[in-house]
Amino acid sequence: MSAIEAQDLTRVFHVGDEEVRALDGLTVSLERGRLAAVIGPSGSGKSTLMALLGGLDTPSSGSISVYDQELNGMTPPDLAAYRRSTVGFVFQDFFLLSHLTAIENVEVPLKLAQVSRTERRERANELIELVGLGHRGDHRPQQLSGGERQRVAIARALANRPKLLLADEPTGNLDEKTGAAVTEILLNLNKDQDITVVLVTHNPELANQTEVQFRLGGGKLQQKTVASEELIVPPVIEPEIDMAQDQELVEITQSTSVKVVILETGFCQAKAIDIIHEVRPDLGLFDISVILNDLPFIVLDEVEREKAEELKNRFEDAGCVVELVNTSELK
Repeated sequence: MSAIEAQDLTRVFHVGDEEVRALDGLTVSLERGRLAAVIGPSGSGKSTLMALLGGLDTPSSGSISVYDQELNGMTPPDLAAYRRSTVGFVFQDFFLLSHLTAIENVEVPLKLAQVSRTERRERANELIELVGLGHRGDHRPQQLSGGERQRVAIARALANRPKLLLADEPTGNLDEKTGAAVTEILLNLNKDQDITVVLVTHNPELANQTEVQFRLGGGKLQQKTVASEELIVPPVIEPEIDMAQDQELVEITQSTSVKVVILETGFCQAKAIDIIHEVRPDLGLFDISVILNDLPFIVLDEVEREKAEELKNRFEDAGCVVELVNTSELK
């Protein structure tokens, strides 16, 4: 049976007068319990596909189904419920709340799901042990190494027993040795707990350890590889790209064009409302309260990374889960 079915998936963004087709008629399917990698150059549509699978965005056209749940037409509250019940997220930048311990960070999605205090603490301890951090559960993120933070992030992603785990460059901020340890955890999760895992990665060694690889280019599926089977989908011939120039463009974009996105507001929504009202005086307090019922919400569309990081820290101190998204990732 399929975990993921996407047919003729298209996502169009408008940047000024220009129309950018981040996904262009993409059709993919993945069986339940598989471990898959999504690979391809910057701007190929990888992050857009992950956002659609995770219910963080909706397609411009086409259909997408995850574990027999049709995401098309879901209301924002329905998508929020889908994310909490079906999907676990692991991000490159960890997104842990700095004022909470490792165990308390793992408890956050359980609190949002209104799980009792006793049950969520038991579940959090179980998961911290699973990722090998039983001795570090009372430490805050700043007291942990990068690899330990990513392990906490994986434990948090598993809190609500998701059927689908989405990991966006899970080893991107880790050294080779630490990345290998995190990779082993993800591989074991897929085998031992029968979770469907989809990884976005530029790491060929990580991609080669997966059962299925989807190579994207120009918003299309160029190639699907299953184990040793290659060229299942004929490759799309793309114009040659000057990778050095492309990387330079990405770096410039990352430093100058960042979106601040609230994924969850946690328990201190009043503080979040105050911060949003401060940076977005165009929105009234009542409007903000309504908006926060329909997450995710882009607080600021274009902001310098340094200022975005400061704002992200303020939101996290208020108990929110916030992601910084490069404009380049939406193309």
